[in-house]
Amino acid sequence: MAETLKHRKILDDLFNACTIIGRGNYVRVYDVKENIFRFSPAAVELFGLEGEYISGDKIHWEDFIHPEDRFAYTRMKKFLLSGETSGHDLSYRTRLKDGSYAILRHIGSTIFDADGKPEIIGGIMINEGLTETIDLVTMLPNQYGFFRDLIAAIELKRNCVAVLCGINRMTNINDEHGYSFGNAVLQQAGWLLQEAVGQEGTVYRMEGAKFAFLSESLSPEEVAVRYEKLRRAAQAGLPVENVRQVLSINGGMIYFEGGSADERTIFASLNFVYNESKFYHNGKLVNYNGAIGLNTHESLELLAEVRDCILMDCENFSLRYQPVFDSKTEKLTAIEALLCWHSERFGDVPPSAYVPVIERDYLFEELGYWILRRAMEDGLKLLAINPNLTLNVNISPAQIVDDFLFEEIDKISKSVGFPLKSLCFELTQSCRLIEPDILRRIVRALKRKGIRCLIDDFGSGVASIDFLRDLAPNFIKLERDYILHIKDKPGNLQIVQHLSELAVDLGTKVCLKGVEDAKIREIIKGLPVTNVQGNFYAEAITLEEVIKNYL
Repeated sequence: MAETLKHRKILDDLFNACTIIGRGNYVRVYDVKENIFRFSPAAVELFGLEGEYISGDKIHWEDFIHPEDRFAYTRMKKFLLSGETSGHDLSYRTRLKDGSYAILRHIGSTIFDADGKPEIIGGIMINEGLTETIDLVTMLPNQYGFFRDLIAAIELKRNCVAVLCGINRMTNINDEHGYSFGNAVLQQAGWLLQEAVGQEGTVYRMEGAKFAFLSESLSPEEVAVRYEKLRRAAQAGLPVENVRQVLSINGGMIYFEGGSADERTIFASLNFVYNESKFYHNGKLVNYNGAIGLNTHESLELLAEVRDCILMDCENFSLRYQPVFDSKTEKLTAIEALLCWHSERFGDVPPSAYVPVIERDYLFEELGYWILRRAMEDGLKLLAINPNLTLNVNISPAQIVDDFLFEEIDKISKSVGFPLKSLCFELTQSCRLIEPDILRRIVRALKRKGIRCLIDDFGSGVASIDFLRDLAPNFIKLERDYILHIKDKPGNLQIVQHLSELAVDLGTKVCLKGVEDAKIREIIKGLPVTNVQGNFYAEAITLEEVIKNYL
């Protein structure tokens, strides 16, 4: 009791100090050990809080922050709670009581206890102005208005259809005709979309050349019909400054039941189907139908649980490792880190059920760096036994374009003690959708640090010879289907041989995955490949099993 009163006095003293220093700005102080927040009365009113003192179990500040700004906040929060930093100065969009967003600059510092652990974190919040909810080019509600209305639909438990659509090659239109013409194109596209939706939904201008709309009255089938008419009208051309401008558009749709998931999960799912439309379905509307074996409602709940686990320091996630062997000696040469997630409700869930959606979410960076740290910690134990092993880790598009990528790699590597020369990044198929020049620069920078780079699933999707030549990776892994059906699909052997020889000629080593039985093993023996991987050799196993079976 005495200890609690002592903490409360420290909390109040710091709060009063912040109030004096803040000169009328909003104040927020957090007692780390007692898990209690104290807010100034003005902040209580601004955000619609239940009172000045609130238990940390009853308020999650991340929920007030705009989805696109949450990752920066959670990263700062992690550094503060771990004691890695003592001060903070960060601006982010924060939701107010009326559902609008304001840009808040949060400045503060930390008081440490005698053991050097954070005890009190306090500071002031400066309101730098409301974020406008109207887009000045199209005069439509903007993305802040979209999230405000999406959150309202969820909280009021309304069933709703959400659509995200966008114009292809908008950059080229701007470059060719100028931004004035480009703005006119956006205006025409917005009007066309409004006409298609009518009074049965609200249209929003999102970032760049993207639009969205929400409807509580239209069914998914009705939306699909209207979208197709919209797509054909865009293909026929829109009248812009006495020019008929032909447009190609992409679209993704999700139907959700109010209260079934939060706005972050819904928007991540919406982005996923939008990109599916853009890259794999020639702009046809793609409906989010949920993960395999789950309906949309269940899938959204699964994704929400995955996201919650990531926010809880990647709770319920673990790693297994699939060994990679030398094709000639069949000795262990590398291990690939594979992600596992267990849920009390859904059981053991394969990454394919959630990664394609979550990797387009800002939170995936957090999960990706957790994977990297955990894999390095495990890999270090293996290097102590065999220093020549390589650790293969998959890297997502969100990580590879992250401004903090190299800083995070260095920090994790130094804290763990893992040598970067023993690390190999596997670029997933979705990494190929990154702007080629950007990807090329990043891959070269990684290689300069001594990190090896591997292109996974080469020969599938948009992979091309130019891609192989320009990136000059250390390794490629051929598409698994080629190997899996090499004995029964005509032409597969010739394709594998041709791609392997071409890669070797360009200075890249080849790994074949999908070696599932002895017959496949015999067929590939004469091919110019360096490594092999598959269940014939070893399935994904725990670190302890790797050590026991192969080291």
